[in-house]
Amino acid sequence: MRIPSSLITHCVRALSQSMDNRTMTMLARRLLPGYDLHDRTGIQKSVAIPNQNAARQVVRDIIACQMFLEFVVLLFEFSDRGNGIAGRKLAIPYLRQILNGVYQLGYLYDRSNRIFIENPSERKTRNWGTLKNHQEYTISFLRIDIVDNSKLVRNNSSGCIEEAYNNLRDIVIASVEKRNGRIWGWDGDGGLAAFCFGNMHESAVLSAIEVLHELFIFNSIFCSIEDGIGVRMAVHSGMFEYTTDTEQLQASDTVRKVNDLEHKHTGLNKITISEVVKVMLEPLTSNQFKDFKSSDKRIYYQYEVRVQE
Repeated sequence: MRIPSSLITHCVRALSQSMDNRTMTMLARRLLPGYDLHDRTGIQKSVAIPNQNAARQVVRDIIACQMFLEFVVLLFEFSDRGNGIAGRKLAIPYLRQILNGVYQLGYLYDRSNRIFIENPSERKTRNWGTLKNHQEYTISFLRIDIVDNSKLVRNNSSGCIEEAYNNLRDIVIASVEKRNGRIWGWDGDGGLAAFCFGNMHESAVLSAIEVLHELFIFNSIFCSIEDGIGVRMAVHSGMFEYTTDTEQLQASDTVRKVNDLEHKHTGLNKITISEVVKVMLEPLTSNQFKDFKSSDKRIYYQYEVRVQE
């Protein structure tokens, strides 16, 4: 991330005009454990570091470690009476200018998670512009798989299959991304979507329901395959150590569980969700799912499109 010089200047002024060296060091150590201003500047410990120089060094080191957004969040927390530092609130100047600068970089502040995420109207990257490799996050996963893929491929022309599968993929992407989810993998006959912010469980489940409804209409009117496409979908949430490596992704316990939920405990054109997802849903959504005991003797919850005659 390239930080404009004007935004850097505002940050340096915010620190130098509101904190002494000790407080700046305390702030830096929240992000960079063991941080030492004298060591970083090369100035002997017996010599005082001018506030301006100290602030410039702290901001430079935080940017170099790619923790600028976390730094801005800390500034706002230090200025908040409910958080502050050492039990006191700091009057930090230039916060409005700093926040506007971050917005201009294409980020929005997620208050519930106290984190900046990319503005989806400007760009959509796999990690929302904020998840970091090898750090753990709570993720809600939506797994979708086309039923009897081999049979469909065998009984239909490649042109029909390609058109139908591409349409399904477009339906899934539209439903997921409108709720600020991300597609983390697509194999042609299915894929994995991830949700991380806001009510991620509700977003994942509503995306799955919308896909099922859209697919019902698509199969009835537009599908180039005579009997249409059948799918299975599952939603499960849990801790996930972020990675872009496909093998590590699939080895994750949470991803393995959502895959297992879809493959072993979900019927044709149905959605299965786990207990951890069910309890986090809004009542209107939750009440649409019916509990059932699966082959592993556990209780899951399922949804399907019901057509009244």
